[in-house]
Amino acid sequence: MSFMILFAMPSVIVASALLMMDRLVDTAFFDAALGGSPLLWQHLFWFFGHPEDYIILVPALGIVTSVVVTFTQRSVFGYTALVLAVVGIGIGIGMVSFRLWVHHMYMTGLPLMGRSFFMAASAMIAIPSGVQVYCWIATMWGAKVRFASPMLFVLGFFAVFITGGLTGVMVASVPFDRQVHDSYFVVAPFHYVLVGGSVFPLLAGLY
Repeated sequence: MSFMILFAMPSVIVASALLMMDRLVDTAFFDAALGGSPLLWQHLFWFFGHPEDYIILVPALGIVTSVVVTFTQRSVFGYTALVLAVVGIGIGIGMVSFRLWVHHMYMTGLPLMGRSFFMAASAMIAIPSGVQVYCWIATMWGAKVRFASPMLFVLGFFAVFITGGLTGVMVASVPFDRQVHDSYFVVAPFHYVLVGGSVFPLLAGLY
């Protein structure tokens, strides 16, 4: 995750510095009336914003695996697949996440080729996450699960993470995204996955 932090943070630092200059010394980097570009802000912010999701999420996924193994008293199902999925999210998807920030900007007039690329990259993100969820649920299947507080938080994580993931894949589709643009249907998947997906595992780990 450190390489993602290293490459993601400069864009939001630059964006914040330019915005501060717009506010304090009357530059016009983001003021369309004075020749600036609000789209520049969106590009800079989301280039940071999407990798940041995975910077927050990947450690939480590790906590979930630890809790599931501990409270089922079983080895994790599909260990190799789970490890490859984590590597896929942490390295492969980490790199891909730098190439799909524009899925937050489908309605800004992208050319068709650009929208098609970002739609495919966004849908591909779901594969390693789905593998992990399958491995966790398969580990629990048939086990004598001890439903202590950490395990209950993990079950809550499953509910919000799967809900956010399924709706997130829907929003990744350009035609569907155009219909629900600027609605809570777009806002919800992000908050399900990022907030529920990171806070519940954190609480599970603390307990």
